[in-house]
Amino acid sequence: MSETRLPKIATALHALSIVALALFPALFLLALSLPALGMLDISDFTDIPRDEWPVMTWIGLFVGLIPAVFLWLAVNAMRRLFALYQKGDPLAPQAGPLIKSIGSNLFISALAAIAVVPVQSGLMSLANPVGERQISVSLNSSTLGFVLVSGLLLLIGWSMSEATRLAAENKEFI
Repeated sequence: MSETRLPKIATALHALSIVALALFPALFLLALSLPALGMLDISDFTDIPRDEWPVMTWIGLFVGLIPAVFLWLAVNAMRRLFALYQKGDPLAPQAGPLIKSIGSNLFISALAAIAVVPVQSGLMSLANPVGERQISVSLNSSTLGFVLVSGLLLLIGWSMSEATRLAAENKEFI
């Protein structure tokens, strides 16, 4: 990739990351404020009308946001990385730690997405009568791929951070 293309692509991705950062909370607030849109459909877990949901159902709903929080943190680190790349220096010392931050937040998000499903389904069906409560477990190839790719990104960021540290040490000796 030529040096002139890197800042252009980084500029577009920087703008896209800003839009994504704004959309995450906006969509959540929209889902909470406009139940008619059906964005918070939990009919698989309980038949209780939304205005009568018990506290555990709401807690279950918010537990489901844990992976999204880490995803939001990863996108914010991406925004900072793209801003760095807009300057045209892909090997800047800050790039490694930012890539590591992106990878670790995506990795935590992926693991949390796996762990949250049984907790969330249990909490959301807790108000159901005995025999109608459920715990769901979900693992698919997309989730497994997300765990692996985010782990790879974490290792690449770790390696780049270490390489930057070693380069700075070597520069001191010269």
